[in-house]
Amino acid sequence: KMRRSSSEGSLLQREKQNQPKVKKLGGSKFCLNLSMKLGGLGPDYETIKEKVKKMKLQKEYSKQIKEYNMKNITVLQRLPAKPPVSVARQKALEYAKSIPRPRTFLARPEQEVKEALPQAPAAPSLPKIPSLESLWSRHEKEKEAVAAFEALHIL
Repeated sequence: KMRRSSSEGSLLQREKQNQPKVKKLGGSKFCLNLSMKLGGLGPDYETIKEKVKKMKLQKEYSKQIKEYNMKNITVLQRLPAKPPVSVARQKALEYAKSIPRPRTFLARPEQEVKEALPQAPAAPSLPKIPSLESLWSRHEKEKEAVAAFEALHIL
């Protein structure tokens, strides 16, 4: 075996002291680390204080940002009252003014319409159109007939 100097031996002893102590129970499967710090029962006030402090800082920062944004937004809303009209839109409006509009026809009285239409020869006569009153009475009769059918559940 090799002999070690006393300085090397003291280094090894310090390394062994720094290593966590392990205790074996029964067999090699169960090992406990005795130097491990276990958590206790009850709340951990130190971590809670840190979290509360962090949340307060976040709220203060958010308030500052909100105030800054409110000041800047109100200034921006007042400035642009009406957006400027683009050059292309102005050209389109000028072009639309120069296009002739279609003429609208006004309703003429019936006499003028009859005079304007050329009279057809009398030989091929068209059947007469029944008057409005006769059509209305026919409509009422057919309406009654349909109501009778519905009453009898035929339709």
